Amino acid sequence: MTYKVLSIDLDYIMGPSIETYSNILFDEDPMTRWKHLYEFTNFKETQFYIDQASLIYCYDAFLKALKNCSNVGFGYEHDEILYELKNHEDIELINIDHHDDIFCHDFADEFPGNNLQAELEALRLYDRVHEGNWGAWLHVKDKLTKYDWITNGNSRNLSKNDFNYEILGDKYETYTRDKFVFEDYNFDYIFVCLSPQYMPQAHWHYFTMFMMAYETYTGKKVDVNTFAKRKFMQENKFSQITDEILYERPNGG
Repeated sequence: MTYKVLSIDLDYIMGPSIETYSNILFDEDPMTRWKHLYEFTNFKETQFYIDQASLIYCYDAFLKALKNCSNVGFGYEHDEILYELKNHEDIELINIDHHDDIFCHDFADEFPGNNLQAELEALRLYDRVHEGNWGAWLHVKDKLTKYDWITNGNSRNLSKNDFNYEILGDKYETYTRDKFVFEDYNFDYIFVCLSPQYMPQAHWHYFTMFMMAYETYTGKKVDVNTFAKRKFMQENKFSQITDEILYERPNGG
């Protein structure tokens, strides 16, 4: 049975400015990332405006979907979605996101060959998954039936889109929101992601706004601890090492 998913990454609303800062002084720790950006560059927090139309688009889709689905997840980083999706097959997914989250050019600086192909092989062999390639992980695990990426027209990720099409084939399609039409708003799962490394701290309250809407519509409370203290990549990346260690250990050792 098809499992329909709506995923919204709030970095989508940063379309007007995100490409000016996304690769500058990036840090895995969001608080450090923004402190260093404002301290060591000429960027000011007040200059990073959101696209109001993008916010309205995301919020409208979320509210319409929420009328038909109370199975909602929230996460700081996008690989959090896999805690839910790893248990399903035949997934049809709509991802509203500035980034494609299929491949991430992980080895671009040091790899001598096709770095995207190397990333694909690392996914296949070692489950090397993170917030930037969880879409390819679903494909490798044969869980994905359809992946529609709704992006901003200025996304730098579009430069590697040919490779996405080559690997995912007719499962994959890319749209800007003016070219995409929702067939309906009936989803089995809704996921909202903050992406705090790409979303300036001054705008984190929009994530709170989505959580408040969920609580109002469903009567359920969001427990931030369910996602604040875990990350799929970290829990997954040492699993094969653990398997090897346990396999090598003598019985009773």
